[in-house]
Amino acid sequence: MTDFNAIHAATMGYEGGASFNPADKGNVVDKKGIVTLPTYKGIAPAYWPAWGGWKYIAGVIALLVPMPEYGTTGHSNWVRHLNGKLTELAALQQMVVDFYRKNFWDANRLGEITDSHVAAWIYDHVVNAGPRGVMWAQLAAKVKPDGKIGPASLAAINSADPAALLERMEDIAGEYRLDKAHDNPSQVQFLVSWLRRDGQPESIIAMVHQAAVDGKLSDSEMAAIKATMEATA
Repeated sequence: MTDFNAIHAATMGYEGGASFNPADKGNVVDKKGIVTLPTYKGIAPAYWPAWGGWKYIAGVIALLVPMPEYGTTGHSNWVRHLNGKLTELAALQQMVVDFYRKNFWDANRLGEITDSHVAAWIYDHVVNAGPRGVMWAQLAAKVKPDGKIGPASLAAINSADPAALLERMEDIAGEYRLDKAHDNPSQVQFLVSWLRRDGQPESIIAMVHQAAVDGKLSDSEMAAIKATMEATA
């Protein structure tokens, strides 16, 4: 069985602490577009409103000075201070670990995947993209992409060559990211971090940087990046 603790720790390196980006659809915002309850370590209040950790986070926020405007140095310092306070709450941190083990690791039977690199990629992507992360793995393994890992998916994933499977998963995810950013320019700001997380090489990242300098992707730019992505697989 693969090691949940090590894989989870690596994924948390991407998720960070509290995120107040108003473009993050997982955050709770007020009528003015100001985030009132942030995504925390990848757990989004808009999608997981019943999670018990929100009471701790809201409680700490209530004790701080009002949040400065997003994008300012004052805001960055405020968030850093908030994250420091939240890290000190052992009960909250254990709730984070328990949440991920139950809802992402155990629910997707990832401990039954024999290759640790494949298990780590799928775990990281179900955390980042929900059932779609499983579907990318299923498409790469050539089984029905229903977003649920069962016996057929496990057999296909475990029988595949791990390196080849990883390459296919990376490209399937990457093409989805490009389509999403192309169709919704507000998501372009996340594209580089998404593709790095997928495992795309720096040559692809450089192309995206150059293409997205104007905050959007044209049809021709997206097609060129996809073609290069497929050629480097």
